[in-house]
Amino acid sequence: MFNPYAVMYDARMTVQRWREVEKGGYIRNELFTVGENIPCRYSSSGQAAVGTPNPSIQNSHTLFCGLEADVQEGDRITVTMRTGKTVDLTLGECHPYTYQWQCEVKREDNA
Repeated sequence: MFNPYAVMYDARMTVQRWREVEKGGYIRNELFTVGENIPCRYSSSGQAAVGTPNPSIQNSHTLFCGLEADVQEGDRITVTMRTGKTVDLTLGECHPYTYQWQCEVKREDNA
């Protein structure tokens, strides 16, 4: 199916997911790469400073990508914007629409 919103995907993302792996008789969690160089759109929608004495900036952002992308809540996302800047995100709730996923993402920066 043709995605008319794909022309607005001006960034690329790498998706990583946690999985349990047994090593030396112990079960550990490790990140593995689910997909790389996936077209996406990273949109800013708000910002709030919380906490004392070391305030933390919590941003409200949305990530859009095609329905063919394998994304799940809790995934670690690295977005590379067209300027070359990278942003590390944690994927929140995702909603599938007719042509694309719309996902809430969490990004924390120290002030």
